[in-house]
Amino acid sequence: MCFRRKGKKEYADDDGRTIANMNVDGLPWYQPNKEENDKKKKRMQELKVTRQEKWAMIKGAYLAYLPMLLCILSAFAIVMLLIQLWLS
Repeated sequence: MCFRRKGKKEYADDDGRTIANMNVDGLPWYQPNKEENDKKKKRMQELKVTRQEKWAMIKGAYLAYLPMLLCILSAFAIVMLLIQLWLS
C-alpha cells in the first residue's frame, strides 16, 4: 500500500491575488500588524544561523524550561506520595 501526498490543486483562473481581505477586527484570526509581522518573518528567514548557533539556542531553551519541568515533576511526585499514604 503506497501513500502519496496529494498536491495542491491548480486552478486556471487563480492568479494568487486576494479579492477580499479577511483580516477583520473581532474575528479569531485578526492580526492588527500583519504587514509588520510578514516583514519580520521574512527577515528571520533570511537570517543565516550556523549549526553551532542553532544548537546553542536549543540548549538555552531547554535550560530555560528546566526549572519549570523540575517543579512539575516534583509536584507530581509529592501528589503521588500523598495518594499512596492516604490509600494505605
